[in-house]
Formats: sequence, C-alpha cells, structure tokens
Amino acid sequence: MVDAIGSSTYTTDRGTKIVSSTNGLDKNAFLKILTAELSNQDPMNASDSTQYVAQMAQFASLEQMSNIDSRLEVSEAANMLGKSVIMNTVDDEGNPYTGLVKSIIRYSTGLNLNVEVNQNGNTSNREFTMDDVKEIL
Repeated sequence: MVDAIGSSTYTTDRGTKIVSSTNGLDKNAFLKILTAELSNQDPMNASDSTQYVAQMAQFASLEQMSNIDSRLEVSEAANMLGKSVIMNTVDDEGNPYTGLVKSIIRYSTGLNLNVEVNQNGNTSNREFTMDDVKEIL
C-alpha cells in the first residue's frame, strides 16, 4: 500500500520507504513496492500467489502505457518542428516568448524544444519544455 501519493516519497504498508524521481508511480516504483512486499512477507501468513500474478499483469500494462506515452510525446514534438509557437514563459518586458521550433532535445526527464526567438531585435535560441507551449501557430 502506498501512503504518500503526490509526494516524492512512498512507503509500503510495513513502512519501507520507496523514493521516486517523479511525482507519479512509475514502473521502477512499482517494482520496488513489489520487492518490498515480497521481502517483508510473513511466511506464516503468505499472500495468495494470484495477487502477484495480477500485479505483474498490471506492471506489464503500466510499462506498455508508458512506452505509448513516450512515443506520443515524441510525435507531438516532431509535429512542432518548423512551426511557430507561443510560450507561457514571458520575456523581460512581460511578453510571452514566440518563435520558430528549430529542434527537439531529449533528456532523461523529457523533451525540450529549441526555439528561435527574437528578443529586443536580436535573434537567439532558447530552450523550453514541452509543457511551456501555450499555442502552436
């Protein structure tokens, strides 16, 4: 059982801490929870093995959904290449950055967009997260 949904620290029903780098439960957190449950299981009161089979099926589904989500994000970013975008981030004058998406940068934490912006008459490239896109023109 997970106690602290929405925070970066999770615990099993026996108090074993599970730390995740994201706010959601990912496949690594799920495996840590399953491992903690198995290692802390009371041999005199063993859980039904069908529960673990069901959890493994859920894990497989979670992994497939994660893979699909990742592919969709890459596809969405690729569709922005060469298009003008308006960002949520504002410049020094309080105007939202607007510019042309030049490239996509992949980090372990997600995708960023390299956007060519015009600020004070000077053209420069700035990096924005996908979540920062307000509108595609």
